[in-house]
Amino acid sequence: MDEERRPSISPPGKTPGATRKGIETRARIIRGALEALENGGMEALTTRKIAASAGVKLATLHYYFDSKENLLLAVLDDLIADMDTAYRQEMPLPADPLDRVEGLIRASWRYVQRTRNKQLAQTELTLYALRTQGADWLAARQYGAYIDFYSKLIFDGMGEMTEEKSRIGSAVARFMLIGIDGLILQNFSLYRDGDTNEGVETLVIATRDLLRRLQSEAGTTAG
Repeated sequence: MDEERRPSISPPGKTPGATRKGIETRARIIRGALEALENGGMEALTTRKIAASAGVKLATLHYYFDSKENLLLAVLDDLIADMDTAYRQEMPLPADPLDRVEGLIRASWRYVQRTRNKQLAQTELTLYALRTQGADWLAARQYGAYIDFYSKLIFDGMGEMTEEKSRIGSAVARFMLIGIDGLILQNFSLYRDGDTNEGVETLVIATRDLLRRLQSEAGTTAG
């Protein structure tokens, strides 16, 4: 997975990580890859560093992940799962979608402030995918996952997820993500909390207005 492509060494018909021990080992490798990515960027994401961080042999690492892209997909899934757990533990989901998007934005920004290295790792992941020939699908998968994550939370538990709700949720999620990405880069570059806090408030107002308009156009409160 460094400079060369390695074939999978999984035995035919066997899925790596199917046993309890395998699940734990796979999780350790993912954590090791995430730690390497957070601390040193893509340049640090070598098999040796990941294996050392995870406390496994190189052969074990290649048994579970036969390519860097497969490992990065697993890292992405882990990042999304961490976000989901953090958001749901931190805030109850309000019944009103307008209040919910506001709560999601505020919870998202608190999460960003607590997880600076994770945010940088996600940016590294995007840039790697966009710069690497044939890996642009990974960037699309990454942002598709973020949009899906936010859009589902907007209407989660509010009855049937209709096509209209899905359309509105995706549009609002894309808008939220644009704003949050911009705030991350601004805050990490300039360290101006006052300006960033103002930006968060502006994003809250703008996102509520967008959701209200989309619901009005659809003739529903989508509640």
